[in-house]
Amino acid sequence: MKQIILLVGMLISMSTQAIWYEAKGQATIVNNDFEQAKSLATQDAVKQLLLYSGASVTSISKVSGGQLTLDQIEVVSKGSLHNLTVLDEGNHGQQYYIILQADVFPATSQCKASGYSKNMLLLPPFLKQQHQARVGQLQELSPAVEQRTYDIARQVGNQFNVKPPPKLPLNYYKPGEHNYKGIKDVADRYGAQYLLGLEIENISLDQVHKPKFINLSYPQRYFVVNARVYNAIDLEEIYNKRFSVNAPWEFDAREVISPHSAEFWLSAYGETVNATLQQVVTEVDALLACQPLQGSVVKVLGPDRWQINLGKANQLNRGMLLNLIHQNYHWGNWDIPRQEQIMADSMVRIEQVYQESAIVVAVDPSMTANIQLGDLVSKQ
Repeated sequence: MKQIILLVGMLISMSTQAIWYEAKGQATIVNNDFEQAKSLATQDAVKQLLLYSGASVTSISKVSGGQLTLDQIEVVSKGSLHNLTVLDEGNHGQQYYIILQADVFPATSQCKASGYSKNMLLLPPFLKQQHQARVGQLQELSPAVEQRTYDIARQVGNQFNVKPPPKLPLNYYKPGEHNYKGIKDVADRYGAQYLLGLEIENISLDQVHKPKFINLSYPQRYFVVNARVYNAIDLEEIYNKRFSVNAPWEFDAREVISPHSAEFWLSAYGETVNATLQQVVTEVDALLACQPLQGSVVKVLGPDRWQINLGKANQLNRGMLLNLIHQNYHWGNWDIPRQEQIMADSMVRIEQVYQESAIVVAVDPSMTANIQLGDLVSKQ
């Protein structure tokens, strides 16, 4: 197994408990330049591992001869990586991938929230150019991508609990419109703190695909997707990234292909789409590692007891203390929210905990009259 040397000038206590992580980096192979694709894929994987440690990564130096030198990397963190190794590498279609493993030592002052799973909801993907689905009759691509993303998130998500896809109308999510009231409504209905929205911008072919008696070559088909993550409590967009890949479309021009079928997902194009969705989910997982766990007071059970929408699934336990935050929204022009948050003088204690909810009481009984529906609870 090939070893990659990682040199990072950071102070760290070796008594700190390491967390073992895997990260998959990917890059598109351009003009059959496998070395360049491998270099970019390795940088992508290392960046994800560094994000798990609580780093803020602004640049990564090049990979040369399988040896990764990080003397030019800019990292703001007390965390570190150790025993970085390559588990697997290769290519699927036009995508080069590499899987790295490392012992991650998180910074003690950062990413304390990485031990708590956040609730995330996947919004129905939006297919921007409907007419591009005609070749192959891919009108069902959006729900197929939704299901595949949900399955991937269940498998690889460490920092979030993905909620089952909601039964919302096709193309309910229209990115760029920033319908914050709609985002808040959906999040409240399904008990989610974060929403992941996918906009499929382009699935066109690079040339006209005509029926042929014998196919000696196939056109390239694009898959361009923009991924956005919203914090549904703060009503802020915290992640926005565009992914652009392409792969051979290995089907006849008139052939009907179900995007729900194994035939689609085992093709070069389907494997490339799948690899891209894996990259999206992996990056979102790394992003949420340093995001605080937040929930809401959803029900008043008595004069001094309240129900919150967090529980065992979020790694909460009986007796745990949570910060209490009073929150108000002021809706300005174009329905843009202006929020106000005030930290309460007292915390709340978990009295009973269930899988997806918990019962809390005020640590200071004199504060009970100030706790209201919609107030926030937080674990940093």
